Amino acid sequence: MPLGASNSSSNEACAGTNNPESRRPSTENRRRSIESNLTSSLENESNFSQIKNKDHLKIPSVFLNEGLPLLKFSHKSKKRIYINFDPHSLLFSWKSAPTSASMLTSTSRLLMPSTSHTLKSKTYEFSIDEIKSITYQSDASNYREELHVSKKFEDQWLSMIYYDNKKKKLKTLHVIADTQHDFKKLVAVIEIATRLKNDLTRNFFIDYEDADDLKKSIVMGKAIEEKDKQVKEFLSFNDILKYLKRLNININPNYLEKIFNQQSSLLPVSKNVNFTSSPTTCLNFEQFKEFVSILKTREDINYIWQNYCDKFSHVMYINHFKKFSLEVQNESYSNENLTKIFRKFSGTSNDFWVPENLNNYLLSKYNTPFKDVDSDESYFDHPLNEYFISSSHNTYLMGRQVAGDSSVEGYIKALHRGCRCVEIDVWDGTNDELGDLVSEPIVSHGHTFTTEISFENVIKAIKKYAFITSPYPLIISLEINCSIENQLKVVQSLKDILRETLITEPLDDTNSLPTPLQLKHRILVKAKKTSPFTNLVGNDIGNIMSTSTTTSFSEDNSTNNGTTPSRRSSFSSLKRRRKGAKISDQLSDLGVYLQGIKFRNFSLPESKTFNHCFSLSEKSFNSMLKDPVKQSSIDKHNRKYFMRIYPSKMRLRSSNFIPIQYWSHGSQMVATNWQTYDLGQQINEAMFESVRKKGFVHKPLNLRKPLLKSEKHPMEDTKEYKFNIEIISAHQLPKPKNTVLAINPFITFEIIGARNVFWDPDSCTLKTPMVSENGFNPIWNSTFSGKIVSGNELVFIRLLVNSSSSSKPEEVTTLGIFVSRLFDLKTGYRYLPINDLFGEELVYSSLFLKINYEHGS
Repeated sequence: MPLGASNSSSNEACAGTNNPESRRPSTENRRRSIESNLTSSLENESNFSQIKNKDHLKIPSVFLNEGLPLLKFSHKSKKRIYINFDPHSLLFSWKSAPTSASMLTSTSRLLMPSTSHTLKSKTYEFSIDEIKSITYQSDASNYREELHVSKKFEDQWLSMIYYDNKKKKLKTLHVIADTQHDFKKLVAVIEIATRLKNDLTRNFFIDYEDADDLKKSIVMGKAIEEKDKQVKEFLSFNDILKYLKRLNININPNYLEKIFNQQSSLLPVSKNVNFTSSPTTCLNFEQFKEFVSILKTREDINYIWQNYCDKFSHVMYINHFKKFSLEVQNESYSNENLTKIFRKFSGTSNDFWVPENLNNYLLSKYNTPFKDVDSDESYFDHPLNEYFISSSHNTYLMGRQVAGDSSVEGYIKALHRGCRCVEIDVWDGTNDELGDLVSEPIVSHGHTFTTEISFENVIKAIKKYAFITSPYPLIISLEINCSIENQLKVVQSLKDILRETLITEPLDDTNSLPTPLQLKHRILVKAKKTSPFTNLVGNDIGNIMSTSTTTSFSEDNSTNNGTTPSRRSSFSSLKRRRKGAKISDQLSDLGVYLQGIKFRNFSLPESKTFNHCFSLSEKSFNSMLKDPVKQSSIDKHNRKYFMRIYPSKMRLRSSNFIPIQYWSHGSQMVATNWQTYDLGQQINEAMFESVRKKGFVHKPLNLRKPLLKSEKHPMEDTKEYKFNIEIISAHQLPKPKNTVLAINPFITFEIIGARNVFWDPDSCTLKTPMVSENGFNPIWNSTFSGKIVSGNELVFIRLLVNSSSSSKPEEVTTLGIFVSRLFDLKTGYRYLPINDLFGEELVYSSLFLKINYEHGS
């Protein structure tokens, strides 16, 4: 039986690998493998060294010696590098070739001189875990074209994004292999490294970098041939402690030694035992399996089990499960579906569950932590203006606003994470050598030191990734700063590349906004309105009556806090703007359902057209909120019409505001800097988690229902909620880089967005106690309870997984983050995913909570 296989039907049932409906298939798969696949994998091996089907894991020797030669490209240079791979640490490293070597290549097909002349080569390192994405060949064409490399090299091109642990930021590596054969070697070694790491993590609970030589030789099989290396048949306590004490099994050594001694005392005396490390006690393979089984024991699950299983037989029958599901978990499954679920996790017997079956169920897609608010497509069958829309600001930037890099990767990452409104700042391209304006639209942050990328490449990337996460419409928000000539090229590129997905005319003649459901797999453009509004006056329901007026040609919102600017200020503003800022009719016409208009006030005719959109900076919006009349006008406007809020230009480091305030006033598109995973972005992404990153959340009724004529101001809808959240335990917590000490985890609990929080007298506040030296399965059983007072449903909780140093308790490191809107969470016992500090899920880690909340009296 192959590695990781199982002869248990219960394990097969809970894995969910073949079920297309699984909500988080890859996450659940890998997480459950920790619990269910380890024992079955070990049982199929006769001793430590016999891992089957590894003969094909051959690491090309060039990676172990001088390194594979590649040609590296960046916006600044192209140069020869050598890349190596260390299989023991799963570390990749690369460094520039000496100047003489970098000037030449090993193949005549790459006769490109280097522009780098470094005398001393610096070595860059990253682990397999620090690789965030890899694309190659035609899938990476956007990167290749961005760097102006000929298509003839497409089959040998690879682009990689990895985390530079020294500089604490993401780095990009674009390379061309000299031959197709070398390219296959490069792809193969990355695949081998990934498989080796996953095999060890699955079978021994740990990250590969924390395993000792024995465990690496087990997993790698014949990947590396080491002469005269004696394979250990027994493990001493020091052998086990070398890797258990580190990253993912951070448990007090005294506790581990107690288990070890209990098992080693059962070892039969053998004359053939070779104690390679000369221990007085050791474990053979069967004892090691039992050692792992004890570590897997879940005291937190056993406690739950005792409360809900049969008191006499100590098993859970179907009637116990149904009661648990309906009364504790508050699920709404039918009786028939509950029966099917029970049998699915019953294993070989359909009559009862044991604790492992209950845990498998709690980990499964049938017990997800988030409510399925979008399970019915009718959820998306309301006009666009009635939704909060996942939106990005300066999507092209990978870092700071002033001197960061621009890249199509910004769009790819945002679309992968469910963004439904991306921004493109379009400028006239410049010739690198002459500095003259050329006829090519480019994407950049104007008047700064940020790099430039091709507009056409951006649109190609958007077309490719627009609907990879969500099928619902994507909005392209155009910020035009280029000439009329290039605007026409922008229009042509949009039409040529996006084709039938681009909305170029209304779906009907109703003068109303369509629904996300009607716009499935379509792309909308938000463009500035240029034509004067003639004979247009809107009434309270958006219909048009006769009159005439003229709107501004700009979407600039620095408008003296919403008042009509003077003639002098208007003249000055126009004078400061570039000549190319005038918008062509052809481009403006693409704003079919989203016409950007400069805000002047809410009483003018353009404020009543069904498809207009005001864009305001956070500074302008915050200033208007200080005036009760303007605040009331905002609330009324946003019930029927679009408004987009974006971060202040003073946020030079691309930090984010807290979006809750802007949502609470009905703003549909609250744009954040997705390249910065701070609190504002964490809340922004959490907002759309309940719809599984589909990007459209239906606004609460009190933010979209029409106001009566007698209501001059929206009524406050203050509500009270009781909450009781028990943080029970965590599993497989990561550890800070470059540390060998066991972690001491604790959880910080935050409530964000509530008007007031009143804690119960016996409640924990702020954080749980610290658990000493246990990052593997720490248990807290800490309860946070009280009463929340809020004017809306935009209340979020944030759990920070922290660790303090044993030697310096005041030194605290954040290991992971979970953020969610409170009322999006299901009640009962739930496993919660944990993200790293960049917003990527730590697939082996989880928090285990019991959640309860209800309307207060």
